[in-house]
Amino acid sequence: MFAMTPVTAQTLAPQVLGSAPLCEASAALLVDCPGTAGRCLLVGDNEEEASLFWFKLGDKGIDPTSQRAVALKDARLGDIEALAGLANGKIVAFGSHSRDSVCAPQKKRQRFGVIDRLTGKSATVAVTESGPIDCNSLFGQPLPDQPLIRSACQAIEAAEKAAEKAAKQGAKAKKECNQAHAYNAEGAVNVSRTGAPDIWIGLRAPLLPHPAGKKGVDLAMLLHLRGLDAYAFDRVAALDLGGFGVRELSYADGWVWVIAGPPHDLGQKDEVRSKLMRFRSDLLGADKIIVPETFRSDLPSSSEGLAVLADKILVLIDGSKATKEQPDRCATPAGVVVLPRPASAMP
Repeated sequence: MFAMTPVTAQTLAPQVLGSAPLCEASAALLVDCPGTAGRCLLVGDNEEEASLFWFKLGDKGIDPTSQRAVALKDARLGDIEALAGLANGKIVAFGSHSRDSVCAPQKKRQRFGVIDRLTGKSATVAVTESGPIDCNSLFGQPLPDQPLIRSACQAIEAAEKAAEKAAKQGAKAKKECNQAHAYNAEGAVNVSRTGAPDIWIGLRAPLLPHPAGKKGVDLAMLLHLRGLDAYAFDRVAALDLGGFGVRELSYADGWVWVIAGPPHDLGQKDEVRSKLMRFRSDLLGADKIIVPETFRSDLPSSSEGLAVLADKILVLIDGSKATKEQPDRCATPAGVVVLPRPASAMP
């Protein structure tokens, strides 16, 4: 693997991405435009449980005036944070499986849906409910005798135990809940080179303690989905993201691209930039810590969507939902940053 020279830092000024009700862009996927020719960008909003959105792509990136909504027929997916495409044109939309700000479990988030037919205005979705966030449900019983799975199991159950303790405090639990780093999945990518799905889920939290102890930073985890019939996993990969977790994943030309950010929520005054990184997808089969290359380290802290095109990279920025006083206007609009894809990272 060659070393990638980071792009020279510059102030990134996001463009406005569309309009309400799309305010909190949280996931992105390149797709064939529904009902028409060309390529489009499918976008998930973590506050919209029954809709996805799509935009036409042009030479300069996204055409914000082309925004269209896709209703998910008879389906609710809470906190949509990840989208993955399948070889047969189907799409998988994943809820984060996270708790709320005071660590109360949220059933609508603990599910994923396979979209069978994406049309211009609606989509048929088969929803799968997930089990509890514990070792038996996620990895099966008896627990596979794989060191990374066993370490992941311990980290997840420890974080969930801390979250349960925080939840008992009720409305006073926000600080303790944020520090608990409970289970939160914010990325998904299909790296299959055949027709069979090969989907990895990226965790924002918890992080995996580094085997070197204090000499190494905690690691982000990718969990390999066993199949599309259950939220269950059979492999784990560990990423050294410099102490960050996964905020989004994208796949292009044999590379997995990662938006890396803090595992916890930031305060209004916190200034922590996210990173854009990448690694070869074939490293997922190796039983070792993956150290991705850093492409940029100056993404806005709310970067939550990612699409890698032939000559450019689109990064979507989370905004704030509309208020009761102005229901047709985002309190803070979702944004998009268009980055050049350098020659060294071209297909």
